[in-house]
This record gives sequence, C-alpha cells and structure tokens, in this order.
Amino acid sequence: MAQTWINIHGGVGKNFAFTALLPKLKQKYGEVVIVSPYQQTFIGNPNIKAVVHPEERGLYDRIPRDANIMFREPYVSPFIFAKTHLLYEWARLFDITYDGELPEFFSNPKMDAEAAAIRQNLPEKFVIFQFAGGQSPYNLDKTPIWQPGGQRRAYPLNMAQRFIHLFKKKYPDIGVCLYQMKNEEYAHLKGGVLLNAAWWYYPLILRSSLGFIAIDSSLHHMAAAARVEGVVIWGATGPQHFGYKYQVNISNTSNHHMRPLQSCFGDVQNADGSRWVDSDILSTAVPEEELLAAFEPIITLREEKKKKAKENIQTEMVYRGIHDCECGGNCKVPVDVKKNAPAEEEKAKEEVNNA
Repeated sequence: MAQTWINIHGGVGKNFAFTALLPKLKQKYGEVVIVSPYQQTFIGNPNIKAVVHPEERGLYDRIPRDANIMFREPYVSPFIFAKTHLLYEWARLFDITYDGELPEFFSNPKMDAEAAAIRQNLPEKFVIFQFAGGQSPYNLDKTPIWQPGGQRRAYPLNMAQRFIHLFKKKYPDIGVCLYQMKNEEYAHLKGGVLLNAAWWYYPLILRSSLGFIAIDSSLHHMAAAARVEGVVIWGATGPQHFGYKYQVNISNTSNHHMRPLQSCFGDVQNADGSRWVDSDILSTAVPEEELLAAFEPIITLREEKKKKAKENIQTEMVYRGIHDCECGGNCKVPVDVKKNAPAEEEKAKEEVNNA
C-alpha cells in the first residue's frame, strides 16, 4: 500500500485534536506521514510513519511519486453550520468514523527529561490557567503587547485577575502557572507565574498538575491528550463543536446579557463607527465564585489520584524490596536489587508526578 501524506493546517490545538483520528487513519490508509508546522505534537506517535515540516527543504523530493496526498479542511465543510463536532466532520472527510476518541500525545526521552527539568522549578502542587488564546507561537514577536480583541473566547482580563486572587486565598499552598505567551497582556496577571516554556512541554507538565482552567484554545486539547481533568470556559464556541465530554464545560450564556462589556477587550467599533457589543463575547464571563466552585472538585479528584498512585508505588517498591531497612534477610527479593533503590525511587517519584 502506498504511503498517505496528510497536510494539516491550523493552530496547536487543532493539530492536537487531529491526533484522535490517527489510529483509524492508520487502519484505513496504512503508512501515514503528517505534514505540520507543529511537529512536536506527533513525535513518537505509533500511528504515523513520520512527521515533516511544510517548509522543510527538499520536501517534495521526499514524497514518493505513488503517495496518496490528502488535505481535508473541516472549516470548509458543513462544520461551519456548527451542528457537528470538529472531529466528527474531519473524520467524515477522510471516510472514517469518529466515536468520541480523545487526542493522544507521545513524547521521547529527550522531551521527558526537559519537561522534568521544568517541573523541578515548580511548586509541589500547582495548577495551570489559560484565560486567552488564539495567537500562533510563531507570531510571538509581532507586537509588543498582544490583546485577544474580538476573539470572543477570552475570559475577561479583570475577572481573571480577581479569580486568581480568590483562588490563592482559598488555596495558598497551590501555585498558579499561566499558559500564556510573554507578549500577551494576560501574561502579567498578578499571583501567577509565567513558565515561558515551549508549548510542546505542556502535555507533560499538565500530568504533574492538580488540573487546569482554560478557554477554547490549545491547552484544553493538550489536557485531553494528557488525560488531565479541568474546567473549560466556553464563549462563542461550545463543547459540542470543539470540546470533550469528560471535562467540566461551563459558560455564562444564561445571564451574560445583564453584564457590561469588559474594558479589557478594548475600544472595539463596528464598521459604521458605533460601539461593538457582542453578547457572545461575555459568555465566558462566568462569575469568579462559580468558576472556583466548578474547579474545586477537579483539585480534589487530582489529589486523590496522586495519593492513590503514591500508595500503589510504595506498595510495589516494598514488594520488590526497594526500601531502606535492616530486614535481617527476610526480604523476598535478591539483595542486589536493593542497590538500585535510589534510581527506583526517582522513577517512582516521576510516576506519581505523572499520575
């Protein structure tokens, strides 16, 4: 069977979402090669043959002459009528089915080690927030300060700041990490720490977290790939279009007409010069107290999972004799296994972090 080369357009989140389709694409088309500017999304994925950058030198010379070259764009399909999920429509265009599969993320030892080094600088307990998105990481230096403007997905800046203060008051021992780019106004929220790490480390960092809060942008797709629970705040778009059922999906559509347009979106005008007031933009304006109430069960769940993982690891280490004791020869494993205790303990810590 000839290779199938699939070109993917769109941002980081869209590329992560696409990984949910790869097992069935491999089953239908055999060897699959992905062409994407976000190569790290696909590194190590067992369902593809390779991933290449669209601007790679000599790209067209690498493509076999009998290759099946495919480009299917769900944004140019019935999806635009907002009646189906992005992945449902994308799958239909490739003549496969979508049955609610989640994105997948695989890494390699180098990425794992680099992500572990980043985690060492984080608090033992931390969460990750993304209150605005839509900017390509390749546009980082285009403007001094990037504002979401009419994205209609961002959580209002002033409410984001109040929420962080509310969260820190409730959970003073949990660190707040911001998944924002350094040239965004949301990167300067007080009480949060901007990691300023490359986007491809976040699925790995998320696994060590106590959960996340995000708007409709790349972080919630990464979290789905990492199987991490969190809260997604929806505005003009909805979970039925871009979301995943296992996340907590909320919006403020029931009462947003009673809330004023937030100043953080700037002085936006219509073409005729009148003030632009878009009701959808405030669907994300979930009151801070309600957002915290939705997030609290996530923190509890994540803490319980990590506690259980730690107990399971400790039990396994005792069974294998990986412990520091004067057993008097009663351990049921060879003595030389104990010599590996430091390495095994580090491995166990990493497993707990990734629970």
